[in-house]
Amino acid sequence: MWAERFASIDERATARSLSSQAGFAWLDSNRSESRDGRYSFLAAWPAEEVRVEFGDQAPFASLRDLARRNGKTGAEGPEASEVPAWIGYIAYDACWSAPARGAPRFERSREPILYFRRYPALIAIDHEARCAWLVGDDASACDAFRNKLAALTPVAPKKPVVGPMLADDPNAHRGAIVRALDYISQGQVYEVNVARRWSTSFVGSALELWQAMRIASRVPLGLFFDGGDHTVLACTMERFIQWDPTSRELVTRPIKGTIRRVPTDDGASERLRADPKERAEHSMIVDLMRNDLGRVAEVGTVRVDAPLVVEPFTGLYHLVSTVRCETRPEVTIEDVLLATFPPGSVTGAPKIRAVEIIEELEQHPRGVYCGALGFVDHAGGLSLAVAIRTAIVCGGRAQYWAGGGIVEASDPDREVAETELKAKVFLDAVESLRGGPNE
Repeated sequence: MWAERFASIDERATARSLSSQAGFAWLDSNRSESRDGRYSFLAAWPAEEVRVEFGDQAPFASLRDLARRNGKTGAEGPEASEVPAWIGYIAYDACWSAPARGAPRFERSREPILYFRRYPALIAIDHEARCAWLVGDDASACDAFRNKLAALTPVAPKKPVVGPMLADDPNAHRGAIVRALDYISQGQVYEVNVARRWSTSFVGSALELWQAMRIASRVPLGLFFDGGDHTVLACTMERFIQWDPTSRELVTRPIKGTIRRVPTDDGASERLRADPKERAEHSMIVDLMRNDLGRVAEVGTVRVDAPLVVEPFTGLYHLVSTVRCETRPEVTIEDVLLATFPPGSVTGAPKIRAVEIIEELEQHPRGVYCGALGFVDHAGGLSLAVAIRTAIVCGGRAQYWAGGGIVEASDPDREVAETELKAKVFLDAVESLRGGPNE
């Protein structure tokens, strides 16, 4: 890997220039108050791609074979394990792809369930050191990127036109929650995550919508991914997995437990940590993630660090714990994903039965939502976030989901209200595009 210091850069202006180019992607650390997200990355002009469609019986196998791109870097540049070689996502629907899963309720489209592109060079913005780097396979790849970037002519984005907002009926969602509580009372599941969808017609620049979402909610693990016939707009704060094949350290940071955050309420974080329902919801998922990591871990290495930490985000507090382990020497990317996907925080426990109940109770297939997005780095490691707070623009529509974990102590009305709170990022962003108060 090659790295050289880049001249001062305007991140948003550069993103707008690159957004019209093939394969544009923006991994965004929008510098929230979270510990994640030192770097942002701007990329275009991919050299190759891996695209897996629904029905593939081994959707993660293609990632196992991605070549490692090790190499020397400048003394002050980012480490190979910090820089993307491949950027993309794994859709939640990948969990229903293999026939062994059974017959899903919904038909899945031919949209990809796994889509990664390899970028020979990209821009790395170091928010801690307040500088930028041009990073790539070698000096020639960096030269080619620089020359293409210099030749771009800025184009004014086309302001989006959005239609009326349609949302899944809150009463129907409440009924799904009541049914989930029935399954819990029967002992079939301890926790299950149930979501609902918002949707609007959309014409224009998806990047403008994502910029509005970034303003509405600052998060450390955002992604804008132009898939050609669809676009993924993620403003997520949840670390799914980070795996370093050299040290063999595997880390997950599940989020479960939410309360509104307002400047006039100094006691909200303490109430969240003390709430028995929120603690139960969180603890079940931490146990699930410990079991998932245990499938690929050296015996005795799974541990929980800093449990039940309250982390602040725009408008919300969340409960977060860190679970880590050391993987066995023979473990591959495919093994890690087979052990952990889909993320436990957006399914429930036990996971297999929770996934089946989700398919029964929700009104639409999830697609990318509740999958994972991020990158494979130049050292062959994996860095993925959970695809929550995520919109999809496809076929002239923008869609967004929000959900919550249902446990025995859940109150259906409170759970419906939580989906409204979590959807506020998207709703405020759309309103600003209409010329509303957040413009």
